[in-house]
Amino acid sequence: MRSLFVASLAVAFVAVATLGRAADDWEAKYKAADAAKGAQVFQQYCVTCHGTSGLGDGPVGKTLNPPPRNFQEGKFKYGDSPKDHFDVVTNGAASKGGSPMMAPWGAVIPEADRWSVIKYVVSLKKK
Repeated sequence: MRSLFVASLAVAFVAVATLGRAADDWEAKYKAADAAKGAQVFQQYCVTCHGTSGLGDGPVGKTLNPPPRNFQEGKFKYGDSPKDHFDVVTNGAASKGGSPMMAPWGAVIPEADRWSVIKYVVSLKKK
């Protein structure tokens, strides 16, 4: 019985340590991201829907219902942290119960570039 208790404590400790490291991990990746690189990736993959300045007014975006997010407003439907934005870009809005028109880009855009896009998008918010 004592060994089961000790084993349970060890598993709980590892789980808590892993969660803390995961939070630090995304923060470090976001901090290291390059907004200028993100702007380049955004121009390649995102402007069709979100427009060149992130207003949600790209040529395809104008035809979508719901319309794409206006990044200059800085209002996000699925959380406000860079990690929340990264999850939507990686897995698509449908993974959060949203529109499947916001496609998952995780298999297309490398991870470091997705973090850079997030840093760029966050920079578009008007103060």
